Amino acid sequence: MHQDSTPTPWMPTAFAGEASLRFETDRVELRAGLRGGSLAVGARRPMALQLWADDSLLLAELPLGALQPDARGLARISASLPLRPPAGQSKRRLSLSLVSGRPGTWDRLHDRQRFAIPQRFLQPALEGAVQARLEGGTLQLGIEAIVNPRDAADISGRLALELWALEQPYAGGDFRGQPLGSTLLGSLGGQQRRNRLNPAWCLPETPPASPARTHLTLMLREWTQSAYVTRDWRALDWPQPSGAAAPSINRSTTARLRSVPGISDKLARTIVASRPFASLDELQRVRGMNARLYARLRDRVLL
Repeated sequence: MHQDSTPTPWMPTAFAGEASLRFETDRVELRAGLRGGSLAVGARRPMALQLWADDSLLLAELPLGALQPDARGLARISASLPLRPPAGQSKRRLSLSLVSGRPGTWDRLHDRQRFAIPQRFLQPALEGAVQARLEGGTLQLGIEAIVNPRDAADISGRLALELWALEQPYAGGDFRGQPLGSTLLGSLGGQQRRNRLNPAWCLPETPPASPARTHLTLMLREWTQSAYVTRDWRALDWPQPSGAAAPSINRSTTARLRSVPGISDKLARTIVASRPFASLDELQRVRGMNARLYARLRDRVLL
């Protein structure tokens, strides 16, 4: 019998077939197939699977260790692992990366598989407008609602509001900055909400040395088995102290305009988008403005 001595061609390690994901609160069930020449030497150069959101936020990581491919050279992976969902309610585009190297320094990307359908993670959220104002050195918040969109039987962990002055704009993952205050809210049942959290929920205002260089951020946090994690956030403008001079409709920030009684967040943004105004009377043409509201505002703002 003739034996073919031609060596088996080397194949780069890559995904074999479509991977699948199933989410459950702070865990993800992952199934994937791998094929290629590096599987047999995985013990010498460790490999891992990483789940990413928008190619920027690492959600989960699975070190693979030594793999045992079958007769066809296929290794099947099935695991349930901890998940770090990105904060916020936006849909995220997910991808699965096959990497090698060492934990903390995975320096080689072998293959990447992208999932076609964006994923929205169900978690407690801030809903509607969030307003802030300074009174006597205290930052007071007005929050329209906090909701828990999970299933009715899925009660949240303890929730907390935290105010931070961050070094960089927050994007849903890790962050660095100075904590300014916090308040505990308790748990919230699934499909339930808390409406109109009023200024009685105060956060003491302790501004950093350079407010203009920091990013004032309100975070909704939830206690998990190991620590608090961020579920949602709002970027806030640094509010002006109460009693400050009347704001200019042509120069003030949206936050400064919102500090005027009667100007909602939506109306303040519409005013800013409609600038400049030649006279205060032109405010009457802004969408959302009416004669009664204009009569209340015209003595509280400057051109």
